[in-house]
Amino acid sequence: MKRSLLWVCSLLFLFLAAQYPALCDFAGYLNNRAGGWPRYFRNAKPKPGEIETLAYFDVVNFARRVKVPGWYTLGFNDVTCPPTSMYAAYNVIPGTKDLDLYLNSGHWTYPEQRIAGDNWLRKQCNN
Repeated sequence: MKRSLLWVCSLLFLFLAAQYPALCDFAGYLNNRAGGWPRYFRNAKPKPGEIETLAYFDVVNFARRVKVPGWYTLGFNDVTCPPTSMYAAYNVIPGTKDLDLYLNSGHWTYPEQRIAGDNWLRKQCNN
Protein backbone atom coordinates (compact mmCIF):
# COMPACT_ATOMS: atom_id res chain seq x y z
CA MET A 1 0.00 0.00 0.00
CA LYS A 2 1.27 3.47 -0.85
CA ARG A 3 2.76 5.25 2.16
CA SER A 4 0.51 7.96 3.63
CA LEU A 5 -2.42 6.98 1.47
CA LEU A 6 -4.69 5.28 3.93
CA TRP A 7 -4.46 3.88 7.43
CA VAL A 8 -6.89 1.27 8.59
CA CYS A 9 -7.39 0.31 12.21
CA SER A 10 -9.18 -3.00 12.78
CA LEU A 11 -11.69 -3.40 9.97
CA LEU A 12 -13.01 0.16 10.17
CA PHE A 13 -11.82 3.30 8.47
CA LEU A 14 -11.12 5.75 11.27
CA PHE A 15 -9.48 8.48 9.15
CA LEU A 16 -7.92 8.94 5.73
CA ALA A 17 -5.40 10.91 3.73
CA ALA A 18 -5.75 11.44 -0.01
CA GLN A 19 -3.53 12.91 -2.71
CA TYR A 20 -4.50 13.72 -6.30
CA PRO A 21 -8.06 12.42 -6.28
CA ALA A 22 -8.92 11.22 -9.77
CA LEU A 23 -12.25 10.21 -11.27
CA CYS A 24 -13.99 13.32 -9.87
CA ASP A 25 -16.56 15.42 -11.73
CA PHE A 26 -16.72 13.53 -15.03
CA ALA A 27 -19.33 15.96 -16.33
CA GLY A 28 -17.22 19.05 -15.63
CA TYR A 29 -16.56 19.78 -19.29
CA LEU A 30 -20.29 19.72 -19.97
CA ASN A 31 -20.68 22.49 -17.37
CA ASN A 32 -17.90 24.82 -18.61
CA ARG A 33 -15.22 23.73 -16.14
CA ALA A 34 -12.31 21.30 -16.29
CA GLY A 35 -13.47 17.75 -15.76
CA GLY A 36 -11.51 15.21 -13.82
CA TRP A 37 -9.20 12.58 -15.16
CA PRO A 38 -9.59 10.80 -17.57
CA ARG A 39 -11.26 13.87 -19.13
CA TYR A 40 -14.47 12.40 -20.46
CA PHE A 41 -16.37 14.78 -22.72
CA ARG A 42 -13.40 17.11 -23.19
CA ASN A 43 -13.58 16.66 -26.95
CA ALA A 44 -16.69 14.54 -27.36
CA LYS A 45 -20.42 14.70 -26.77
CA PRO A 46 -21.89 12.08 -24.44
CA LYS A 47 -23.73 9.13 -25.88
CA PRO A 48 -27.20 8.26 -24.56
CA GLY A 49 -26.96 6.94 -21.00
CA GLU A 50 -23.24 7.66 -20.71
CA ILE A 51 -23.56 10.50 -18.18
CA GLU A 52 -25.79 8.40 -15.91
CA THR A 53 -23.42 5.44 -16.11
CA LEU A 54 -20.32 7.50 -15.36
CA ALA A 55 -22.09 9.21 -12.46
CA TYR A 56 -22.13 5.85 -10.70
CA PHE A 57 -18.31 5.81 -10.71
CA ASP A 58 -17.80 9.52 -10.01
CA VAL A 59 -15.94 10.09 -6.73
CA VAL A 60 -18.22 13.06 -6.04
CA ASN A 61 -21.07 10.66 -5.34
CA PHE A 62 -18.98 8.52 -3.00
CA ALA A 63 -17.51 11.57 -1.24
CA ARG A 64 -20.92 12.31 0.25
CA ARG A 65 -20.51 9.17 2.36
CA VAL A 66 -17.17 10.08 3.93
CA LYS A 67 -17.84 10.60 7.62
CA VAL A 68 -14.33 10.10 9.03
CA PRO A 69 -11.74 12.87 9.43
CA GLY A 70 -9.69 13.37 6.30
CA TRP A 71 -6.56 15.15 5.12
CA TYR A 72 -6.54 16.10 1.45
CA THR A 73 -3.80 17.64 -0.62
CA LEU A 74 -3.49 18.76 -4.21
CA GLY A 75 -1.42 20.91 -6.48
CA PHE A 76 -3.19 24.02 -7.69
CA ASN A 77 -1.51 23.67 -11.10
CA ASP A 78 -2.33 19.99 -11.57
CA VAL A 79 -3.35 19.45 -15.20
CA THR A 80 -3.89 15.70 -14.73
CA CYS A 81 -6.44 15.98 -11.91
CA PRO A 82 -7.55 19.63 -12.09
CA PRO A 83 -8.33 21.38 -8.78
CA THR A 84 -11.88 22.08 -9.94
CA SER A 85 -12.57 18.35 -10.10
CA MET A 86 -11.02 17.75 -6.68
CA TYR A 87 -13.04 20.59 -5.16
CA ALA A 88 -16.22 19.07 -6.60
CA ALA A 89 -15.61 16.04 -4.36
CA TYR A 90 -14.06 17.89 -1.40
CA ASN A 91 -16.97 20.31 -1.09
CA VAL A 92 -19.55 17.55 -0.58
CA ILE A 93 -17.62 15.61 2.07
CA PRO A 94 -19.63 15.98 5.29
CA GLY A 95 -16.88 14.70 7.60
CA THR A 96 -14.19 16.80 9.27
CA LYS A 97 -11.61 17.68 6.63
CA ASP A 98 -8.33 19.49 6.24
CA LEU A 99 -7.12 20.76 2.87
CA ASP A 100 -3.41 21.27 2.30
CA LEU A 101 -3.24 23.19 -0.96
CA TYR A 102 0.09 23.68 -2.77
CA LEU A 103 -0.23 26.65 -5.11
CA ASN A 104 3.01 26.02 -7.04
CA SER A 105 2.60 22.27 -7.39
CA GLY A 106 1.22 20.17 -10.21
CA HIS A 107 0.66 16.43 -10.19
CA TRP A 108 3.52 15.66 -7.83
CA THR A 109 4.21 15.82 -4.11
CA TYR A 110 6.76 18.03 -2.37
CA PRO A 111 8.71 16.48 0.52
CA GLU A 112 7.11 18.92 2.96
CA GLN A 113 3.69 17.87 1.63
CA ARG A 114 4.44 14.23 2.48
CA ILE A 115 5.72 15.25 5.89
CA ALA A 116 2.53 17.24 6.56
CA GLY A 117 0.43 14.22 5.60
CA ASP A 118 2.49 11.85 7.72
CA ASN A 119 2.24 14.22 10.69
CA TRP A 120 -1.52 14.46 10.28
CA LEU A 121 -1.83 10.67 10.17
CA ARG A 122 0.40 10.24 13.23
CA LYS A 123 -1.71 12.72 15.14
CA GLN A 124 -4.83 10.74 14.26
CA CYS A 125 -3.20 7.52 15.46
CA ASN A 126 -2.34 9.14 18.80
CA ASN A 127 -5.91 10.36 19.41
